[in-house]
Amino acid sequence: MVTMKVHSSHTYPAAPERVFAVMTDPEVLHRKYEALGHRDVEVVDHVVAAGEVTVRTHRSVPMSVPGFAKRFLAPMNDVEQRDHWNAPGPDGARTGTWEVTARGVPVSVGGTLRLAPDGRGATVVEIDGEVRSSVPLVGGKLADLVGGDVTRTIEGEEAFNSLVLGRRTTTRR
Repeated sequence: MVTMKVHSSHTYPAAPERVFAVMTDPEVLHRKYEALGHRDVEVVDHVVAAGEVTVRTHRSVPMSVPGFAKRFLAPMNDVEQRDHWNAPGPDGARTGTWEVTARGVPVSVGGTLRLAPDGRGATVVEIDGEVRSSVPLVGGKLADLVGGDVTRTIEGEEAFNSLVLGRRTTTRR
């Protein structure tokens, strides 16, 4: 099994409740994925129970596929994403998990989410994850390719969220 790590830490100048609302609102999610060039976007589930929130989306995601990966990936891949957020703490901080699966793709992707106030009126969102592939010989290249795509998607999501929040942001990688 070959693994590639992904990490993002992004600061939004807004309170945790506002950032969380933007990151889980079905309408915003739909607009965000379409703005990223994804097609057939559908928010399949948006479940709120006991302060916890689970959002599941389905969409077709375009990808530039080099020759070595054409056997495993298509230029357009059906993707399902499940984000689960735990109930907030007293300061509005939340933790959670994320998982992305693509039909017919021999790679698994997922990890943890953390949203917390920074003590200065802003909110830091951290995303950690792994891209795993067990394909012999090209598994490392495949994990790197998909990992790069995941990183670009996270960066696009951060930029979109920043526009929705209507303020300037800072990013640390």
